[in-house]
Amino acid sequence: MRQSLIFPFLFLCFTLLPSGSAQNVTQWRVPEGNAVPSDTAAINAIAFSLDGTQLAIATTNGIKLYDTYTGKELSLFSAPLDNTVALAFSPDNRTVASASGDATLHLWNTRTGEHSTHLWHTDPVVALVFSPDGNTLATGSFREIRLWNLTTGQPTQTSVLKGHRDMVITLAFSPDSKTLASTSFYGTILLWDVKTGQRRHNLPAHTDSITALTFSPDNQTLASGGYWSLDTESTIHLWDIHTGHLLTTVEGHTDPVFALAFLPDSYSTYRNTLASVSLDGTIQLWSLTSTPKSPDVNADGVVNVLDLTLIASRFGQSSPDLNADGIVNILDLVRAAQHIAE
Repeated sequence: MRQSLIFPFLFLCFTLLPSGSAQNVTQWRVPEGNAVPSDTAAINAIAFSLDGTQLAIATTNGIKLYDTYTGKELSLFSAPLDNTVALAFSPDNRTVASASGDATLHLWNTRTGEHSTHLWHTDPVVALVFSPDGNTLATGSFREIRLWNLTTGQPTQTSVLKGHRDMVITLAFSPDSKTLASTSFYGTILLWDVKTGQRRHNLPAHTDSITALTFSPDNQTLASGGYWSLDTESTIHLWDIHTGHLLTTVEGHTDPVFALAFLPDSYSTYRNTLASVSLDGTIQLWSLTSTPKSPDVNADGVVNVLDLTLIASRFGQSSPDLNADGIVNILDLVRAAQHIAE
């Protein structure tokens, strides 16, 4: 029974395997027949650990933690959580965060199954995510996002981010944990500076809800996909997270996109790869042009001020005169190098 419960969700793990110009594409259809047993309690939320070894499932009977390789039940979070709507693992797999419809948040010890922390919002929370460095938990509810500092013994609220006009439904951290992307029910994407809590960019995104967000491993690009109904657009947008500019729009799915993931940097030495999944179960792999490694950024055969201008734009600067001394010279190149090092 338990083992058969795991396999239907392993499909989701493969749909989220990290993987644009997007001319090179591979696609296939997900096989049918992986149904959850009829006597299984209704499932409200699921989440994989980052290493794929554990799976948390929230049902009307509570939250259960499984070993994805053996199907063995590892823990049962015994508190009455019949209204859990979202789950998230910490990067070290030691903590599971759960959000409930009654505006409460809970942190659980995955090794002991014990409840460690109880946090509150003023409205129901439907989105939550840990930062990759494990220092911050972001939680989204109606019109606001809260950031929680996890570096102390007891989590403390550090920021309340306001800018959405409706329910915050999707959250994603950049790999360096410095940028948070958030989306709302009606398709708005906002980019936030995690350290200051200030909004960086408002991205004019999709025509409907966005439940697919992912950052590229180099912290340069955000991919977004829209999903809510069959009438929703099925395109993927790629954004420069430093300037907020739309880089390109990827088309190919015929149904709305509901999941996106980049191939990790260690597997994409020469080019980035993005995986996308649409509502009809189609998975596509997109080969994206990677960031140039040569100082000839615009590939015109000459290293000059135009290349420095493009580098400056990566850091949100409109001019290559980064030190604002009225001259574009080696000092500006040094400043660019310092930005890159940071």
